[in-house]
Amino acid sequence: MICKTANVVKEHIRDNKYTYLSLFIFYIIGIVAGALSVNELDYRQKTEMTTFFNDFLKLLNSDNVNGISLLKMSMLDSIRIIIFFWLLGVTVIGLPVYYLTLGMKGFSTGFSSGIVMAVLGGKGMLVSVFCFLPKEILTIPFIIALGVNGIRLTKGIFKNWIKKPVKKEDTLKFKFLPYCFVTVFFSLFILVMTIMDAFVAPFTLRLLTFV
Repeated sequence: MICKTANVVKEHIRDNKYTYLSLFIFYIIGIVAGALSVNELDYRQKTEMTTFFNDFLKLLNSDNVNGISLLKMSMLDSIRIIIFFWLLGVTVIGLPVYYLTLGMKGFSTGFSSGIVMAVLGGKGMLVSVFCFLPKEILTIPFIIALGVNGIRLTKGIFKNWIKKPVKKEDTLKFKFLPYCFVTVFFSLFILVMTIMDAFVAPFTLRLLTFV
């Protein structure tokens, strides 16, 4: 069963490698743009960001942070993007929005890392590597996979509009169930990684603040 699933995943990646690559490139462009945009902030904006981040670190190091609340927030964010990506797949506007969403997510990551490094200097690099990077490495591939899955269905909708399908396997009814199955498959990985990050990242950040 595991070998069969692995073969299906490999075939899926091989058949959609260019879509995976293009979504990944948009994500990287977003990271670069986010990191560079930190340099465009004026002194007042940088001061506000520094104050906000320092207050966040103080709150994190206090006993007022509820780990369960952080987990709920992280889970809700992950569930929102899963549902959003699933809905995009069944609409005709999904194709460009996937790229835009990945680019914006990359921008958020790049901007956050840039702010942390601007505030903490060399320590900020450690925070980015040990707190931000693991989550991105663990979750982004599966989020991109959701995007690829949705883009495939969106293209299928366009093809059915242009030309009526002849074969049963080309109809949307036939494609919809596998689409939902793949969405659930990759979503499980995203949720598991989110749970791990919700507990590990705050602990790691607390340790790094004392370095």
